[in-house]
Amino acid sequence: MNLPPEVRAIVRTRFAEETATAYLEMTRPSIGYAPADEGWSAFGGDPSVAAFAWPAYQGVPMLMLAQIDCAEAAELLGDAWPFTTDGRLLFFHDDDFAAPYSGAEGDEACRVMHVAGSPVAPLPAGRRTIPPLPLVPAPLAALPSWQNDADKAPGVGVLDMIDLWEDLSPLLPAPRHRLLGYPDKQGPEVTGHRPLLQVEAEEGTAWGEIVSVTFWITDADLRAGILANVRRSYEVA
Repeated sequence: MNLPPEVRAIVRTRFAEETATAYLEMTRPSIGYAPADEGWSAFGGDPSVAAFAWPAYQGVPMLMLAQIDCAEAAELLGDAWPFTTDGRLLFFHDDDFAAPYSGAEGDEACRVMHVAGSPVAPLPAGRRTIPPLPLVPAPLAALPSWQNDADKAPGVGVLDMIDLWEDLSPLLPAPRHRLLGYPDKQGPEVTGHRPLLQVEAEEGTAWGEIVSVTFWITDADLRAGILANVRRSYEVA
C-alpha cells in the first residue's frame, strides 16, 4: 500500500534523508469506507453470519454499529490483516453512552467479534438495530500527523510537522470511516492503543453532540488477532 508519490516528494524536500526516511517508515496501511448503494461491509444493519451470543452492556443488548467483511479487508490489506479471511468483524457498543468514561483508558461498553460467515443463523429477538448503510472500501496509506506522535521520528519537531501537515493533509484525506491507520477524529486517544475502526455518525444514530466513535486495540493484540480487549472512545462536537 504505497503513499502517493507527491507525498513522498514533499516529505523528502522538507527533511534530511535520515529524518524523511524515518517518517515515511511510519506509514500504516488502512482502508477507508464510503457510503454506497451496495457493499459487503456496512454501517449498522443486521449481520448475515453464523450463530453467536449477542453482547450486552449491563444486561441491555448492545447496538451493532458496523460490520467489516473479512475477505474484503484481507484482499486490500494483505499481510497487515491479522484476522481470518472468512466471515465478518462485528463492532458493537452501548449506543446510550452510559458507561463511565475513564479518559485516556477509554471505556468497556463495546465489543468486537469475529463471526464465521456460515451457516447463517437466526438473529436474537430484542436486539437494537439501525438502518443498514453499505460501505465501499478503498485502500489508503496513512501517515501520522503532528497530533499522533509524528515528532518521535528523529529530527522532526512539532512545528515542523504542523507546517508539513498543512501540505500533506489535502493529499491524504480522512475518510468518514477507517479501518486501521492513524487517528482521524478529534476525540481522546486511548493510551497504548491504535485505532481498529473509526466511524462517524450516519442515519439512524442518535448521538446528540457525539460525532464519531473509535474502537481501539493494542499493537500486541492486533498482531495476534485478539479482540477481547478492545476499548472505545468518542468525539464530542
